[in-house]
Parts: sequence; structure tokens; C-alpha cells
Amino acid sequence: MSSIWIDERINKIFSHVRNKTKSALKDVYPDLTFTQDDSENAEAHFPTVYMFFDFAERGTTLDGGAINAVLMTVRTRISVTKTQGNNAAREVNAKVRDELINYGFIASGSPIPTVSGDVKVINSNYQRVIGFNDPI
Repeated sequence: MSSIWIDERINKIFSHVRNKTKSALKDVYPDLTFTQDDSENAEAHFPTVYMFFDFAERGTTLDGGAINAVLMTVRTRISVTKTQGNNAAREVNAKVRDELINYGFIASGSPIPTVSGDVKVINSNYQRVIGFNDPI
């Protein structure tokens, strides 16, 4: 057993949240973009949901040869333009939160809103323990 299963879970969670959120909000935000790429060179689209995944080992086999449980952290950043307004950021954030909660994640603290120039941002963190055999 290798840690490939962790990457598979990350891809599945990202795809599920992206597809469900875009489907639910397609009439209001047809240009809603999801990404895991935070590069400076990426073309800006608004609204955008950045999802960052991190994990820490929470269980290994007795010989330490394989990871069989992780504490998964998902950090989200919802970016909208000032003209799209606070409601856009809150609405997208609420749908992303609902989808992560449906996957068993819990919010780790309150969403943190910020403004940088013409862009409004809401940052949130979610966590859950995921085992190798968890049916995600």
C-alpha cells in the first residue's frame, strides 16, 4: 500500500466540490473557476475558488511502511471583484462549505474576509481524518 490513495482522494474531493458547486451556481456565476494552481502567472478569473490540500499522517502500518490514515486539511480561498460584491463571495463560500461538510469535513475556525485592491477574498479551512478504506 503506497500513498497514491491520498492523491486519489484529493482529486476526487476537488472534482466533487468543483462539479457540485459549479452546477448549483451556473446560472448566477457562469464563469466560476476552480483551481489548485496559485501561480502568479495564472490568468485571473472571477469568481475563483482556490483549493489547497495538505495532510499529516495519523496512522501507519506496524512496520511504518505505509500510511493508512491522514488528517486532511483543505484551505479554500474565494476571490471575487469588488463589483461582484460581498454576497458573491459569501454565496460561493457557503456552497463550497456545504459540499466539504457533505464529505465529512468540519470548519476549522471562521471564514476570514479580506480586501486587496479591487479583489475581495474569503479564506476558510476544513479538516477531517481520512482512512485508507474510507469510501469517499
